[in-house]
Amino acid sequence: MNEKQRTAIITLSIPLLILLIACSFSVDLGNPTADPNVTPVALNQPEETSPQQEAVVEDQPQLPQVVHTITPGEPGGAEQSKDDIDTSITADERYALGDSFRLGNFERPFTGTLMEYRPETDLLLIDLTSDDDFYYFTFSLIDKDAELGYPSAYYGIEFDTDYDGRGDFLLWAPGNANTQWNTDGVMLLLDGNDDVGGTNPVVPDGHKGNGYDRVLFARDVQDDPDAAWKRLDPYSSSAIQLAVKVSLIDNNRFYWKAWSDKSIMDPTKFDYNDWYSESQAGSPNKNSTDYPVAMLNQMDSTCWAAYKLEPTGTELGGCVVKQELQCNCGNVTALSQACCSQCGLVWDKGGFCRIK
Repeated sequence: MNEKQRTAIITLSIPLLILLIACSFSVDLGNPTADPNVTPVALNQPEETSPQQEAVVEDQPQLPQVVHTITPGEPGGAEQSKDDIDTSITADERYALGDSFRLGNFERPFTGTLMEYRPETDLLLIDLTSDDDFYYFTFSLIDKDAELGYPSAYYGIEFDTDYDGRGDFLLWAPGNANTQWNTDGVMLLLDGNDDVGGTNPVVPDGHKGNGYDRVLFARDVQDDPDAAWKRLDPYSSSAIQLAVKVSLIDNNRFYWKAWSDKSIMDPTKFDYNDWYSESQAGSPNKNSTDYPVAMLNQMDSTCWAAYKLEPTGTELGGCVVKQELQCNCGNVTALSQACCSQCGLVWDKGGFCRIK
């Protein structure tokens, strides 16, 4: 990050970051004995208020109305696609393949202990595209939350702009049912002291940093009200789209990785494998002594993918092989769900690909 940009960044204290996150959800995540089956859906429900409490709320100052000058458009064809393991295949057997606690690549779209499958946390394909103003990320999920009717986890993109295996920026947002571009709950965070990942990036080393400790954009921090956005994909109720201004990511070449998270949901605790031991985290691998998943549940993450960079193949936690789907977009009826998305088409509820 250049010096000019650093001076432009609003530096907030860690308590403010935690307060901002607490505005979106409220749960004690620091207690290893907490119930791993508690989900944020119940915690986000409004509590009943008395008339006196309502009066207090009405007296609170209202935030000024935000005026936007630029809004994301329609994402074009994918410049890059990152596919992920489809755990719905093994969900009935209550296990997942491809999870690596050591590398922070989680494949555990299950509730803690009971191993109930949550398709809204199972990443299938993430498409990256851009225009002059925004980077766009489309998260194609196995399915939406069956009860709510939309993807209900938090979804995020980490950016490593100095190629050291640590995330430098985090684009972070909760899913909802709004198909219009909106900023509700969206945050853009920065690791100001370069401690994401502890002492040694990627691998667990027991050194807990304070994660993403600076807020560049949030509900109460809108120096640039057009910085970051989200929406439910208008063409698919099981896909979430995020957008962030190109100018706010301080390098046009970077590594990136995607997240879904419906349990910890705390950017100040990145990387999670430094904050939680392997036994506390549990495992989706039935051959592991730590099976089933425990504290680290209902989450999925990818390896580090290179954007406009040529990876060496030796990056720790990186995607060793560039995964480029070979899709015949002219034969719509033969497309898989991953290829359907890459071809800019829609995967419907019946399991067929169709034109938008």
